[in-house]
Amino acid sequence: MDAASPILGSETMSARSDAAQLLREAGKRVTPERELLVQIIASNPHLDAMEIHQLAREEEPRISLATVYRTLHLLEDLGIVRACELGEAHAHYEVKHDDHLHLVCSECGRIIDLPSPQPIRKLAAAHGFHVERIRLELIGLCSACAKKRAARDEKGA
Repeated sequence: MDAASPILGSETMSARSDAAQLLREAGKRVTPERELLVQIIASNPHLDAMEIHQLAREEEPRISLATVYRTLHLLEDLGIVRACELGEAHAHYEVKHDDHLHLVCSECGRIIDLPSPQPIRKLAAAHGFHVERIRLELIGLCSACAKKRAARDEKGA
């Protein structure tokens, strides 16, 4: 879904209303810029700050990169979004929701979300460990890039 689309999915609407409530509870203003950034992140998970800024400028041309960074840090501090490195040296952002795993292609950068496996929680509990959240990223090759690499390797052999 296009981040600038006036018709928002239910997940995006929920993220916006949850974010607005958390901002108000923290004594922070619900500004159009903050709402826009939550909308963009909810509609386009795993974008980095520069990509978020580019999409935000399509809707609000005067929004600065500094505003984007400040807002991302605020949203992260309030637990609205979370930053993930995804095998890179900079953060990518997603709306905070249930624990899940990331499969990250090291060739094309494709990211696939998978539900968090319950056996990890059970194993931790068996050791008397209370898991607050699970963060796991598996870096490798998606099926398309694996096929391309295999074809290249066959030609080179």
